[in-house]
Amino acid sequence: MNRRNPMFLLLCLLLLCGSGTLFPAGAQSTFGTLLGTVKDSSGSIIPNATVKITNVDENTVRTVISNNNGDYEAVNSKPGRYRIEVTATGFQAFSTSEVTLVARQTLRVDATLNAGQVTERVDVTANAGAITTETQTISSSFESQKILNLPANYRGAGGSTSPYALIAALPGVQSDNGGAFSIQGALPSQSQFSLDGISTTNVTGNSPLRNAFPSAESIAEIKVQGVGNAAEYGQVGDVTTISKSGTNDYHATAFWFHQNRALDAKAYGALTKPQKISNDFGFSGGGPVRIPWLYNGKDRTFFFGTYEGLRLPRGATIQNTVPTQAMRNGDFSALANVTVRDPLTGQAFANNRIPDNRISAISKALLTLYPLPNVSNPDQFRVANYIRNASNNINSDQYDVRIDHNLTSKQSVFGRWTWKEIATDAPNILTLPSNTAFDNYKILVVSHNYTITPRLLNEARFGLTLNDSGTSFPFDGRDFTNKLGFTGIGPNFPFNGLPNIDFSGDITDLSRNRADGKSQSRTFQFNNNLTWTVGRHTTKYGFDVRWIRAVSPLGFIGADNYGNSAFNNTFSGYDFGDFLLGIPIRTSYAIIQQDNDGRTTHYHFFGQDSFRVNQKLTLEYGLRYEYHPGYTDAGGNIGNFDPSVAKTGRVVYPTGKRNLLAPGFLATFNACPAPAANGAACTPVLSAEEAGLPESLRTVPKNRLLPRFGFAYRPFGDDKTVVRGGIGAYNGTLLGSIYFSLTGTLQSDVREFTNLSSGGRPLYQWPAIQSSGSGISTGQLGTASFRTANDINYKDPYSVQWNLSVDRYVGYGLGVRVSYIGMKTTQLAWAPDLNQMTNSTQFAINRPLSDRPFPNWGIIFTRTAGATAFYNALQVEANRRFSNGVTFNSTYTWAKSLADNLGPNATGFVGETGGGRAADLYNRQGEYGDDYATRRHRSISTVVYELPFGKGRKFVNGIHPVANAVIGGWQLSGIFLAQTGPFLTPFLGSNVVDPSGSGSGLSRNQHPDRIGNGNISNPTRDLWFDVNAFVCPGLNTRVAGSCRIGINPTRDAAPIGRFGNAGVGIITGPGTINLSLGLNKAFQLTERIKLEAGASFTNVENRVNLADPQMNVISTAFGRITSARSSELGGSRTGQVTMRLSF
Repeated sequence: MNRRNPMFLLLCLLLLCGSGTLFPAGAQSTFGTLLGTVKDSSGSIIPNATVKITNVDENTVRTVISNNNGDYEAVNSKPGRYRIEVTATGFQAFSTSEVTLVARQTLRVDATLNAGQVTERVDVTANAGAITTETQTISSSFESQKILNLPANYRGAGGSTSPYALIAALPGVQSDNGGAFSIQGALPSQSQFSLDGISTTNVTGNSPLRNAFPSAESIAEIKVQGVGNAAEYGQVGDVTTISKSGTNDYHATAFWFHQNRALDAKAYGALTKPQKISNDFGFSGGGPVRIPWLYNGKDRTFFFGTYEGLRLPRGATIQNTVPTQAMRNGDFSALANVTVRDPLTGQAFANNRIPDNRISAISKALLTLYPLPNVSNPDQFRVANYIRNASNNINSDQYDVRIDHNLTSKQSVFGRWTWKEIATDAPNILTLPSNTAFDNYKILVVSHNYTITPRLLNEARFGLTLNDSGTSFPFDGRDFTNKLGFTGIGPNFPFNGLPNIDFSGDITDLSRNRADGKSQSRTFQFNNNLTWTVGRHTTKYGFDVRWIRAVSPLGFIGADNYGNSAFNNTFSGYDFGDFLLGIPIRTSYAIIQQDNDGRTTHYHFFGQDSFRVNQKLTLEYGLRYEYHPGYTDAGGNIGNFDPSVAKTGRVVYPTGKRNLLAPGFLATFNACPAPAANGAACTPVLSAEEAGLPESLRTVPKNRLLPRFGFAYRPFGDDKTVVRGGIGAYNGTLLGSIYFSLTGTLQSDVREFTNLSSGGRPLYQWPAIQSSGSGISTGQLGTASFRTANDINYKDPYSVQWNLSVDRYVGYGLGVRVSYIGMKTTQLAWAPDLNQMTNSTQFAINRPLSDRPFPNWGIIFTRTAGATAFYNALQVEANRRFSNGVTFNSTYTWAKSLADNLGPNATGFVGETGGGRAADLYNRQGEYGDDYATRRHRSISTVVYELPFGKGRKFVNGIHPVANAVIGGWQLSGIFLAQTGPFLTPFLGSNVVDPSGSGSGLSRNQHPDRIGNGNISNPTRDLWFDVNAFVCPGLNTRVAGSCRIGINPTRDAAPIGRFGNAGVGIITGPGTINLSLGLNKAFQLTERIKLEAGASFTNVENRVNLADPQMNVISTAFGRITSARSSELGGSRTGQVTMRLSF
């Protein structure tokens, strides 16, 4: 075999992947490809034709030559507007009008040359891009015009300027109530989000950073791919945002968006509308970089930048109960039915007043944080006697800067920097200063594109996404607490906070606790793509390395290291009296040394080939390899449970971190060394090294090979009809959610002290916070809860997706697609209790510990792989790219998604850790059913339409300027959604019923019995389904507020030895119908200056889209709907007005 043949190189890649010797991959380019075939009027190919491809915005030119098959191809082309000119000896020149290449698109522009002189020219209007002709990939996108004009009103809604919510209006995207997206049937955690090719996924969980977008003014395109992704892309779903670049012309825009409650409708069931005044404003501009007398960047260096600010003033009312001045002085004479006693003598204090010398200095210092009453008579103690108003404002500022530079005719670079800060005033109780809740972003990308030869190109890209979110507290709690003088507390605190003071009565607790928690999502990414074109083969090879860090606060109780003190009336007869004396009934503190700090590096490789077999058929095939080590924790704050040792299991902690283990918790599950108990030996406690495990405490797949295959067949050899399809395997990336379930499991070192001797006297008094002893609390064997383990031999989710599409261009710029999409995903996470007993007719609490799989443990929750999901869909799409003033897309999807990891009462898409806690360890299939959020029928349409009246339009083009100011320049935009409802599951709450006698009902939601269909033909908000179709298991009755079986032997009926038989997803909830409209008017003030004014309304009809009914079987509201849905623009109407000045 010829070693230069790209097929040979791809084969080598497959062999290297299989042997496990491949180095890191998975680059995600944002460039596209322009290609076509050059023929004469008889259909004969024309080799060696010169194809000149001009980027209209930058006036940069790229020239390629058609090969022996008449084919030309320009890979790694920047998204943008192009003009294509083709010349060949003996033929008239061919040129197109502007064609638009979007991100990651393979756009075919064929050229037919007529015989004649080269000096003669034939211009054609291209309809390129109306359908996809070269790949199996199904994608959709919003370009700048739709991003800026569709009536989603996302600027200012909820204090954000992010266009994230707009993605729900793209074909193939399904949103749940919380705004998580499924793309073409994939779970939200199976989709990658990126900005200019750099990941913006939140690695502390596994979801998009919803505010990690540039200003909408800086966005050229948002593109979604969900079917048939080539080996270059890792996940099933892919959402990429492309930033705008500058052009050879200077352009600038100033903008303002305003929302207030006068434009809104009242929410469903509300009597009034909340205060709302939101102003979003800013400016953007771009063009060639010019430095007078020094540098002229025309045709070479370009810039584009945006500033955007949001101001959303809001207020909050703080209402607290505080002691009067007399009470602070120890005088309780004005309080009825309160007599304070001296705990040392048991006698009442004289005049019902605690002497000043008996009042704790610590109490006095803490009272400086409590204001005096300011409501009614300040000397009279009453509930809610202190009220103040405080700021709850939201302010957002961001800027984006992008520079593009052509180094030479063969090399170009671009860089973009995005900076964003969102600050929310978060009022505190009492007189404590407000917190600032922050959500900050720094996003960078630098890319280098190098045409080594006309057929060999390389693209290198580096970037980072940094997100810091949490709260800051402008008060030095460390210094304040150290000055209080507690013994055993401080002096070194790993975070800012205050002690927690709990009152059993009316006085407001001091509950600031931890005050400065911060979460950090860090991704540093480098990738490289090498593209090589040989003959009919276009091959691409690449790698992608990501360095990941996820930080989050670690906490166990209230104030943790700062200590908790609880007061009731035990000692003085009044909780505030005990506080003044400094004698708590209980104290506790936790020992935290460091927050969660997860770190890992992910590696990806791919190789792929696009083989143009002939003029009609293109084959795509490739192979991807991924290796995703689990997170390790820099501080050692993780632990895992390994069930492989019968009766005891074993627990595992990071090597060298045994000192962090909580001694009380170890004793509760009979940790070794210890004698056998309940028929089980002691539980081994091992380091990762001793257990033979990586420091992440779980193994991961190392031989995950992901083949992809697709085809595109043009049966008539033209650009009007294509049949395409394929099959491919995809790896599910696991990130922070799985890791965080392990944090703090073995390290919850909480010390607790009860301040009461056998004689009823206190054992200690402030500044002491403990009596003698360690404070280590040891529970009885069989009570230890492990929440939550990971499967020691964890498998990443594995999906196989297949698809078949028929696309047809029907004229007038309109393309139609009909697709079948199928997918099976295995090794999904689900969440059982490993210590669940088998079914029984005995009460679980009466069964011996030896009935448990692990007798000396209580609950052992875990996340384990093994669940399965199936997705099947039929999709029809009609799409028109912007032409002659109109662009629209209309898509209908019929979909069925079934899974067995949904849990007993799903209310949204499941995450990477699965759904709710599974009811039955031994029967996962018992919870197999329709996925909650995947709607059976969904139709979504978007349109932007420049009304065809006025100057430059189809009708009355020659109108007088005065009349044109009224009639011309109008634009209409709309979003229409119609979908059926989610699939609902009736359930019974945890610790309500345990019909199986397995103990499952003590900690997990349960299923009722189903004795009828449940769905009815004419549901109403008061009775959405037949509530009598669901009863208490085994009792055949349903009494609101009561379903007593299997929990309490003195009260309940005995267990029946089985679970309820009602399935999941068996009731269809309310659907959604929503029309949102916008209307804009443009005023052309001068040739270059344009003013636009507009208004837009979501749910313009203010249609009530009902939310889900109550699904808890024993609730008095079971089957009744009491609220409206707010997701997918379906809530009450919101309005927005806008002004835009462009020049």
